[in-house]
Amino acid sequence: MKSKTFNIKLKVLTPIHIGDGSSYDPTDYIIDKNEMHVIDHDRFIQKINSNKTLYDDFLEIIKNFTPESIGLIDFIREQSKGLYKYSLKLDEKALEYVAKSLNEISKAPIDKFIRNPFNDTIYIPGSSIKGALRSAIIEVIFRKLSNKEDKSNDSERRNKLLESLIERNSDLNKHNDKGKLLETLLTTTFKLNDAKNDILKHVLVSDFLPSEASLQICFPINKSSTKENNIPALLECAMPGSTFEGTITFKEQFFIELGKILDNIANTTKSGSPKKNSLQDFDGNLLAKWIRANYVDKVLNLEYKRTKTKFTFDKTKESDFILKIGKHAGALSKSIAGLREISVKENNILDSQTTFWYINNKPMGWVLGEVISSSHLN
Repeated sequence: MKSKTFNIKLKVLTPIHIGDGSSYDPTDYIIDKNEMHVIDHDRFIQKINSNKTLYDDFLEIIKNFTPESIGLIDFIREQSKGLYKYSLKLDEKALEYVAKSLNEISKAPIDKFIRNPFNDTIYIPGSSIKGALRSAIIEVIFRKLSNKEDKSNDSERRNKLLESLIERNSDLNKHNDKGKLLETLLTTTFKLNDAKNDILKHVLVSDFLPSEASLQICFPINKSSTKENNIPALLECAMPGSTFEGTITFKEQFFIELGKILDNIANTTKSGSPKKNSLQDFDGNLLAKWIRANYVDKVLNLEYKRTKTKFTFDKTKESDFILKIGKHAGALSKSIAGLREISVKENNILDSQTTFWYINNKPMGWVLGEVISSSHLN
């Protein structure tokens, strides 16, 4: 099967965090000034095993261990000096919070950035990029099906499209949540949760490996237009300037299935079939345009409108685009404009999130993408 692979470079614009559920606990690190040294526990154990006195002392501490005792922490820190895997800077707020909990074993966990278990290097999982692509592709479908003669606003046109689909398909009548209907636009048969028909199985995304990574322990702030909330949630973040490289491959079947979806929706809604792309006319500039259509128009601009915090995307090449990924990227980046049903406090459902996460006065999650090159495979 024919396919096209795009080589992509991602540059971190604002702090991002992508975790795997693991964290640094107080027995995993030593704080020195504004730096956190991560203990190499393998070397620590080797040291203890090679010294009977240390080994006996360690066993005694373990035997008398309680969650409130600091003996274990003190012992590990004392015997681990110089036995470090790597070191990380802490921002001012993170250092302030950690300093209060250094001697409490159940406190001050720091969420780790996902790392390669063999060499401890961070990376961006392909699944994070593929999830971002999903939103962009749904946006492409909506735009292709947009009735330019319809003078109603974007949100109303999209609602009309979904209502038309629901009216003509009994399988969808029982679903009231518009968000749950989005998957219907990515299957050829309009069946919910039908993985075998998901066109994204014809898009392969590699993990994105670091070419240059700057890391820091950060204390994120939850901000609305009127106030800030300090919620303890220490994160290991890739900082602005970090770069990652990976590939995105589109198989020819992707465009075949996308065409079927567009035709099916057009036939169901009695509208004309939109112009469709093929593998042959799909290049890096068009891929970047697809992604920009969602993340600039539908996410970045609305985020700015909500927060009034200046953060802009300056496109220098047609192959430039932006994505918002990772933890605290926000519901805007994971939902589709005109169909958003975002839950907020007091069971309110809105078409936009009301708060955003910031680190050092920058909204979390933005990366700049550039299509470096592409290649065909048969």
